[in-house]
Amino acid sequence: MTIPVRVTPNWSPAGRDHTYHYSTMILSVFWPSAEHAKLVARWPHLVAEVGATWDEHRQLVERHCALITRADHGVNQTPGNVADFEAFLRDNGVRKPSAEDLLAYPDLRTGPAMIPWPPARGATCWCGSGRKYKQCCRPHGLGSLD
Repeated sequence: MTIPVRVTPNWSPAGRDHTYHYSTMILSVFWPSAEHAKLVARWPHLVAEVGATWDEHRQLVERHCALITRADHGVNQTPGNVADFEAFLRDNGVRKPSAEDLLAYPDLRTGPAMIPWPPARGATCWCGSGRKYKQCCRPHGLGSLD
């Protein structure tokens, strides 16, 4: 039996077996500076997941996004919001959030704002500082990826 291969514009077979290579888009939640401070103050046990300081958090986010793109996946970022996170936890009956709850947030049905990563050349930084990415989070973020 022969299975027909449907060719879609902008998609081409990858590999010798004519299978398609699909890209995965990963959502990365970052906590803006003020929201990060609220999150850590409210749930200090989550410091291991989000970093104890804003600089540590943005370094974790940068590293996470860089490793994802290194694996040939796309990254969209969305800002976290403590009030929305509390509502998410309440809706799911969670009293003390865990790492798994952080990964499950946000509820994508609510339509969070998505920011592509890495920012385009000369674009403002993803963190919301208003500064250019190359002068803001980029120099503080990656370190060594090995």
